[in-house]
Amino acid sequence: MAKGSPTEGIGGSFRTIDKRKYFEKVGHKPHPKQLLFHDSKARFRLPCCGRRFGKSRMAGMDAQPKLLYPNSRMWIVGPTYDLAEKEFRVIWDTMIIKMGFGQDRRVKRAYNKKQGTMYIQFPWGTLLECRSADHPENLVGESLNHVIVSEAAKHKQDTFERYLRAALSDHRGSADFPTTPEGQNWFYKMWQLGQIPTDTEHDSWRFPSWANPYVFPGGRQDPEILLVERTASKTWFDQEYGADFTSFVGKIYGAFQEGVHTKPHTFNPLWENYISFDWGYTNPMAAVEFQVSPDGKVYIWRVWYKSHMMIEEFLKMIKDTPNPPGYHLDLTFGDAADPEKAARVTLKFKTCIADPRAKHGTVDAKGKAVASSGWQEGVDLVNQFLAIRPGSDTLDLTDTLTEEDMAFADSQGGPSLYVDPSCQDVIREFNNYRSPDNGKGDKNVREAANPFEDHTLDAIRYGLMHRFKLGFNIHLSDVYDTPIGATNNPLESLPESGYFNLASLDRAF
Repeated sequence: MAKGSPTEGIGGSFRTIDKRKYFEKVGHKPHPKQLLFHDSKARFRLPCCGRRFGKSRMAGMDAQPKLLYPNSRMWIVGPTYDLAEKEFRVIWDTMIIKMGFGQDRRVKRAYNKKQGTMYIQFPWGTLLECRSADHPENLVGESLNHVIVSEAAKHKQDTFERYLRAALSDHRGSADFPTTPEGQNWFYKMWQLGQIPTDTEHDSWRFPSWANPYVFPGGRQDPEILLVERTASKTWFDQEYGADFTSFVGKIYGAFQEGVHTKPHTFNPLWENYISFDWGYTNPMAAVEFQVSPDGKVYIWRVWYKSHMMIEEFLKMIKDTPNPPGYHLDLTFGDAADPEKAARVTLKFKTCIADPRAKHGTVDAKGKAVASSGWQEGVDLVNQFLAIRPGSDTLDLTDTLTEEDMAFADSQGGPSLYVDPSCQDVIREFNNYRSPDNGKGDKNVREAANPFEDHTLDAIRYGLMHRFKLGFNIHLSDVYDTPIGATNNPLESLPESGYFNLASLDRAF
């Protein structure tokens, strides 16, 4: 059953046009999945569609009965005029050309995509206009009955929330959001509202390309679909054809799958436990707490994430957080870009290691970076932990397996990094961190990724680089029983923290 009230049209007041009969008159034959959209009476409709599904035609055809209602105002808003033109073209071809409204001199109109002048003004006082979010000054001050937010996922969140939403309030206007996905951004959050059965204001769907039987009569096994899948990257195919929110072009941590890498974690007092910091103030400061199991798997189980907070306040927040039974903290890590903050953490909280190599890669004897490989090296390391390993084939499945056998088999397969579901900031950043293609090829991956939140991800990189690449995980007391301070202790020259990496141990002897 479609969501919404039984009334049809603009602001819930347009009751006179039978949409199905209108479609029949103009020759629009929607396929079954498009009918789900057409039949929905929800105020905000959010179809997430693959290529060639027919989303522009679907939205453009659905808007036309609303244009027959007098004294209403409708916009098609695209990220650019080019993208707004797609739905406008559907309306123009049907109403101005096919239905003959273009022959009526009372119908004022323009269709100039280059100049951004696209509108139709009907003699009954209804106006349709195209607007571009590239010019937000043109999105202010109007009262709207309906808006099509074309390629919604490509818009900034402000486009709808700051400008368009207020314009719909006067008439309780409606909005459609036809788009292909762009990860789990603001559109995804709004799309999720449409999945709540009790929310009658929103309705949403995920329509893959092969749901269009006119273009792909073979469905998922259509030869054209299989050919594209064979010749394209999985990420691009899943996004552009599968309408998959969790896959998108440029995703830096492409291996991350929320259903695979999220796993509840209970603190284990027998395992190593660390906190890794990414400093911030205007941008959020992040602290990610993780445990390392005896077989080297990482379990992220707690996160602190705050903006506009000094390091002392941030540390107090951490100290005031209740801890589980048997809690201990072995060491902390941080960004070498701000050694002063690392020193404050060491002084006021727990020893904090901030080795420049964890951030910059190769450094000289004075600690100065001589290569800019640190970020990529860290990303590669995180992706290695995210990689899903095949399960163990050493067990004879014909035998009765003990719980220990099953635990061993589980330890041999799957990823080596898990995130507790409570760590929503980590999950969100893993899902959305990307390197967009600017079309010029003149930015490196790190620079291109800058506009996307990566505060917990930076903390994770520093933590894994320090713990697994640089080896900061062993305390002197674990390997040398002569007390620190004794004159015959060959380790006196090592860091005062008492923690060192394995290479340092070799040099000491």
